[in-house]
Amino acid sequence: MPLLIAVSGFKDSGKTTLAGALLAEIMASGLSAAFIKHTDKDVLSGDRTDTSRISDLGIPSLYWGRDGFVAESPAGKLSRAGIAGLFPEKDVVIVEGAKDIPMPRIWVGTPGSLPPGIRGVFAFYDRSGDPGDGERFFSTGQEAALAARIVRLHERIADNQPATLVVEGEKVPLKGFVSGMIAGCLGGLILPLKRVASLKKGAAIYLKRRK
Repeated sequence: MPLLIAVSGFKDSGKTTLAGALLAEIMASGLSAAFIKHTDKDVLSGDRTDTSRISDLGIPSLYWGRDGFVAESPAGKLSRAGIAGLFPEKDVVIVEGAKDIPMPRIWVGTPGSLPPGIRGVFAFYDRSGDPGDGERFFSTGQEAALAARIVRLHERIADNQPATLVVEGEKVPLKGFVSGMIAGCLGGLILPLKRVASLKKGAAIYLKRRK
């Protein structure tokens, strides 16, 4: 599953600009990324469209045209797992807004402007302030350093993925959702076997080379 990073702040604080800069830096580092913008405005198409009529039935739909596509779902408030499930193949997903959903968060503003109840803030970005320390406080011109902080978070999570794949002595990098699929599939096959009571300590599997 991807690493979710919220970019939150007040209106016109620079959230979208910061998110775009972070996404460019994250992708330049070799990771894949996606973007979700949360708003209080209505975003689904009008009552006269085919997709809106299907969405009213509680069925997700997708409007596919020559220039791309738009997905519609009457999901209402998304959970953290629901957000991650939209882009399971990506390494990092930047979510603009989403103040009420618990996830690692960058607050666009000063520490003093942080409203009560906003949790998970690991960094502050004040575009009008002096350069920060590059670890918790950032300002204009330090977007690359902040993105590097996110990349380090992803690396730390990747090191704790539920499955590790080694082929011919070399560790093969796995995205989060691939690691989870391997662990889930193999665990489901192994646990029912006799003399296997638990996988809490992990399991090592050797595949014999086929001729």
